[in-house]
Amino acid sequence: MGSVIARHRRAGRPQSRSWSGRFGDWVREYTISRLAGDLNVDVTQVGRWARGDWRPSITRAIAVCELARAAGVNLSLEDLYARDVERIRCRIRNRLPPL
Repeated sequence: MGSVIARHRRAGRPQSRSWSGRFGDWVREYTISRLAGDLNVDVTQVGRWARGDWRPSITRAIAVCELARAAGVNLSLEDLYARDVERIRCRIRNRLPPL
């Protein structure tokens, strides 16, 4: 019984424990609670974005970029979706014919 509960708890844990990329660095400086308050979202949701476990919706991502610019940081949508962009670039490279 105990192992079933332990597996269930592990299933909901984040994929990574560290914040990733420029977006994660900016969130660390801006703080999760401040960003969550500005966007009116849950603090855990922002933490998942910063770790790269989840991606914000495009409307939220645009709002994040605007908040970052207002704070003096040039954060792009590509910074927020960096893992997805790299994965798409790999797929495109794999489909191109050899030179």
